[in-house]
Amino acid sequence: MSKAFEDSKTSRTVYLTMKRHTYSTRKIREAEEASETATGDSAMKTDDKDKEYPTMVRLAMGTKTKISTLVQPNDLDRFMVQYTNIIKTNMDALKKKERKKASKAAKAKKATA
Repeated sequence: MSKAFEDSKTSRTVYLTMKRHTYSTRKIREAEEASETATGDSAMKTDDKDKEYPTMVRLAMGTKTKISTLVQPNDLDRFMVQYTNIIKTNMDALKKKERKKASKAAKAKKATA
């Protein structure tokens, strides 16, 4: 990851996405719902608020380089600390915003208002 951010200083753009990862897919959910309606028994469902999910982290650099990983909930704090350190060390390549100098007429308008 740090190599990708170092390379982005010269030529490439880095896209990083993070989202919650659930193991069930649409087909699995539909099959579970179909089996519940077929048997007539509705199983007790666990509360989604209490469940901890891993975080999927995807990094894309250009069109050829793509990296993805799953970060488990107990490792998320350590991952975020390392990620912020990488971001802090590579912030020096950012461009400062160009600001326009205010003209004398605009300054006069502000003074009268």
